[in-house]
Amino acid sequence: MSLKVAFQTLGCKVNYYETEALREQFRKEGFSLVPFKAWADVYIINTCTVTHLADRKSRQIVRQARRQNPQGMVVVCGCYSQVEPDAVAALPGVDLVAGTTQRLILPSLIKKKLQGEEVLHNVQPYGHKGHFEKLPWTPEQDRTRAFLKIQDGCDRYCSYCVIPLARGPLRSLPSSQALQSLREIIDAGYLEIVLTGVHLGLYGVDLNPPKTLAALLNKAVHLPGIQRLRLSSIEPADFSEGLINVIGKNNNICPHLHIPLQSGDDTILRRMGRHYDTDYYRTLLNNLRVVIPDLAVSSDVIVGFPGETDKHFKNTLSFVEECGFSRLHVFPFSPRRGTRAEKMTPVVSPAVKKERSREMIALGKILSRKFFHSFDGCILPVLFEKTVKVKDMGEAHAPMLLEGLTTNYLRVRVHATADLRGQIRNVLLQSTTEEYLKGTIH
Repeated sequence: MSLKVAFQTLGCKVNYYETEALREQFRKEGFSLVPFKAWADVYIINTCTVTHLADRKSRQIVRQARRQNPQGMVVVCGCYSQVEPDAVAALPGVDLVAGTTQRLILPSLIKKKLQGEEVLHNVQPYGHKGHFEKLPWTPEQDRTRAFLKIQDGCDRYCSYCVIPLARGPLRSLPSSQALQSLREIIDAGYLEIVLTGVHLGLYGVDLNPPKTLAALLNKAVHLPGIQRLRLSSIEPADFSEGLINVIGKNNNICPHLHIPLQSGDDTILRRMGRHYDTDYYRTLLNNLRVVIPDLAVSSDVIVGFPGETDKHFKNTLSFVEECGFSRLHVFPFSPRRGTRAEKMTPVVSPAVKKERSREMIALGKILSRKFFHSFDGCILPVLFEKTVKVKDMGEAHAPMLLEGLTTNYLRVRVHATADLRGQIRNVLLQSTTEEYLKGTIH
């Protein structure tokens, strides 16, 4: 009888991609995959450590796994355990700690542990160099979008960020392997592929000879059968003229970009160690919007950074409104051990951070609604991903409610008489809500 294994993931798209790859590796090793809330022999938690909240959630999930099967094995891997391996190993109920490297040997480590070997700590520190760990990719059941990680690591060391410690130096998947993986995903029938990375905009700088993201995209857009290619987060300083041009000239690259801002005040940006100012960011958005019609730009903002005064915060509010983001992710500052910002002063009080978060989130919702409303009456192609349960209607007579995404990341719902999941259809957008647009098949 095969061992049952369950996975839980916190954090970014890179983490989710890696979890799916781990699931495939465990399947190949003979494990049976079960939902995390089910009884399992082994629970694997792929953690995030961007904020204190992420750390706390990881600890909560460890306790949850232990409650579900007190005799089961609890394995913690990912960024939190890479940065704080001893703290994670000391958590009650944790049996095995792994980091963000050597994940392909996890099944064998678990089998050794189950056979009685004392294997508790398998976190390897990063050196100055490293190689890209290519994880197995497999088609995901009932998914219409595929994720492909082509880059890992970061060496920018922003003053608040622990990611360089969690992910190590810049490492890229060789372009020939990236293109081969793209071909496999296309052949598997996926209509949208999301390229992900920890510092995606610097893809290829570590390769010999060096490559660029723009050069990879110039080849990827011509692969037979490719429909949609979406990019995950790209840092403002990494947009070269070539990258802007290749995105603007190719309709199969989605007109949606996530460009972290973090602050709209130049003093705070300098304290954060960011590599741009507001004038640069403003010019970048203007240049992108000139060459990319209907562009959606989402972003991240940190509020309550040490030294952020009311004036600095008001400057950020004003600049965020000027940028007209389609979606905004707001994070109250969370000091991370080992970063420069950990000891910066003056510290902003929790109450002030909470109020500034509330204000910034409210502005983000206003901007999202404005962006959504600008497409009312437009016809856009939608890739349908899932069905949504229709409330207050008899099941026998309820129409199917489908949900999907436009290329510029507008979430759309339509009533339909047929299951169109995994298909692209033109939709007339007619009204909006807080989270999505309503429409009809056109």
